[in-house]
Amino acid sequence: IGMPIMIRTNSATELCITRGQEGWVYGWQAAVGSRGQNTLEVLFVKLANPPQSVNFDGLPENVVPLVRTSTTTLCSLPDDSTISITRSQVEVLPNFAMTDYASQGKTRAYNVVDLNNCYLHQSYYTALSRSASAAGTIILQGFDAKKITGGASGALRQEFRELELLDEITRLTYEGNLHHSVTGDRRNTLIYTYRLLKGESYFPAIIHDALKWSKSDPYLGADLAPIPSRIPKRRGSESAGQNKHSKRIKPGPAFQIKPREIAQHSIPVGTQWEANSCAYDAVVTILYNVWRDDTIAWTERFNALNTELLGVLATGFANHIRGRYKLEDVRNYFRRALHRLAKGSFIWGQFASVHSIVEYALRTRDPILFSELRCSNGHAMNRNTTVFVNSCLVNAVVTHQSRDANGGFRVITSSKCTMCDENLYRQSSYVRAPPLLAFDVAECGPGYVVEDRVLVAVDNHLWLYHLRGVIYYGHAHFTARIVAADGVVWDYDGM
Repeated sequence: IGMPIMIRTNSATELCITRGQEGWVYGWQAAVGSRGQNTLEVLFVKLANPPQSVNFDGLPENVVPLVRTSTTTLCSLPDDSTISITRSQVEVLPNFAMTDYASQGKTRAYNVVDLNNCYLHQSYYTALSRSASAAGTIILQGFDAKKITGGASGALRQEFRELELLDEITRLTYEGNLHHSVTGDRRNTLIYTYRLLKGESYFPAIIHDALKWSKSDPYLGADLAPIPSRIPKRRGSESAGQNKHSKRIKPGPAFQIKPREIAQHSIPVGTQWEANSCAYDAVVTILYNVWRDDTIAWTERFNALNTELLGVLATGFANHIRGRYKLEDVRNYFRRALHRLAKGSFIWGQFASVHSIVEYALRTRDPILFSELRCSNGHAMNRNTTVFVNSCLVNAVVTHQSRDANGGFRVITSSKCTMCDENLYRQSSYVRAPPLLAFDVAECGPGYVVEDRVLVAVDNHLWLYHLRGVIYYGHAHFTARIVAADGVVWDYDGM
């Protein structure tokens, strides 16, 4: 009685029985299980500061009953056999403590925080800002002061710099004093045109000294000017024996980096090959090094696309960062998750298709592409030909060799128009711009050039994508090139 708990499911939102609601154990009713054991049947919880008063007949105010629920899970074992497990429990957790992530949005009159194991300064901020007052804040044991006094990272300082410029643009817009040449429907284009007007050395007058830029500490915003597109040629002469004692990922030959310069770049991390895992290795390594750029933002983006696979990866990546799992463990969880979705395509220990892995991993709840058959002479179709693509994997042959003036793309089909007997074409266009896009270039031919930047048109808006990885196949093995956020290209073979 009196143990603090947190409700973990939205049982009855109108009665304040919601996920994240806190409270205390008020009482319970027990039952006898199928094996004669005592089981919890009903848990009575007194809610802590609910949004409204809750009253049940025969119970004190704000005391609610929680009944147990059952969930059935199909578990895959290492030998590819499966067993069904049913779990019955009241969906609450002991609430003596919580992570910084779970505490977001809460306010504590008495806030006891343990900063010693916080990974980033954002965690320090989240934990400490839960306090209603400084007097009500208690910090347990010591903590690493360097995480909040060692200076902001380059990416964070750049974010603050851009926000200062956007703040000034917003103020000038409100006052009606913004020059007509400053335009853009995205932050990068808006800032780019503003800096073209004001000059590259300009910064707002009220900006903090730590954020000011100069020739020695330049502004590192996105360069939207056109640049030549190319990708390094694939190196095929290197044997596995030559890589035996080297790092799994190393600088590609197109970027000659001196040893003392490597420390300035974010060195990618990859998985070690195991049991014909090379297809999974290439995909997971690219996604992991994208996720590392901004773990919080990319975790949200992965889960927004799908929780079944990308959400599993984001959780696994976070646990790897915390030292709980090896990156190879995360890859193996991903393999098993794919196996549960398509047992015939993803058999443990056997080769898998990169196309299939990416197709499943990048499935989305909402459509990415829309297409329909059309006649070049404008004749109406006598059937529904609309197709929606719920995946971030698209065919590079279609999207890049057949663009039209409106940002869409078309491809001639073998279907004939019933009116004029002309070949119909399939007109496609993006309906939204997802955070990730993958292009299958297998059918593009040997002369195809992969662009390091791609512009995607959605409702007359342009979205810029940067190349972050290329996967190759040869000699019964998948390898990859990893393109870091700073543009440096790294070889990866997993061996």
